Amino acid sequence: MTDSNTVAAVSDESPADSNIPRGALVVVAIGLLACVVAAVASTDKSSGSSSEVAWVEEKPMPDSRPVTVPGGKGKMQLVEAALRATGVNEGGYSLYRSSAVLRVDGGSPIGSARIRCAIDVPKGTEVAQTPGSRASYPRSSDDLFHQEVPEVVLALFASHGAELGVLEFGDLFENGFSSERDVKVEWPEYVVGEEAWEWFLPPGKPKQDLVLPFASVWKTTKIPAASIACEITTGAGKASVGTSGALAHRTEAINEDEETDEDE
Repeated sequence: MTDSNTVAAVSDESPADSNIPRGALVVVAIGLLACVVAAVASTDKSSGSSSEVAWVEEKPMPDSRPVTVPGGKGKMQLVEAALRATGVNEGGYSLYRSSAVLRVDGGSPIGSARIRCAIDVPKGTEVAQTPGSRASYPRSSDDLFHQEVPEVVLALFASHGAELGVLEFGDLFENGFSSERDVKVEWPEYVVGEEAWEWFLPPGKPKQDLVLPFASVWKTTKIPAASIACEITTGAGKASVGTSGALAHRTEAINEDEETDEDE
């Protein structure tokens, strides 16, 4: 058992009586604080600096041929498909965006149908990462009609001394991610080299053309390219459409000396 006099002696000891010099204590405290700050910085990517990264090359993809939906009335088609690419950074990587719109004629018998669209890219290409998720849109949602299209997307991409690239996205899909209410969308299980979406439609025929846009940002050391396909499944069967495209060559290197808008 500890003697009460010993406890009192320990409690009354002042810093001046300690064997550790006061200066050494300050140095230790500063060192510990620096370690904590470094640990937070290394795990919180969203706190990194950002720099605007421009799209420098664009190429449209051909519209798919119109295909009759199951049930024999109404057509479906992939339209407005395109690629947009940034320059190449010092690590040899560029970012590119693949996008398309699936359009189905109004009045088509697609009530309660399921639609799956996928973007496939060349081997070695990977989907770009945002600070919190993959750079693919729309996100999974039970209320797709009200999901907003982002004006810009932050992607993990080094340029101009920054960790995050700020990419323009507001040029896409000005009418939102769905022309119909009560449409649900999910991301299926992730497959390397592919981004996919599954939409679940409400009962009844759409009164106007059903419009479902989608897009992904990719990171690559290769020539930007993509193949896009959509399949609709109803009680009457299945139908599919597809398109593809690629840039003619890799883009030029980013001018790292050029000034951009940056946030520290």
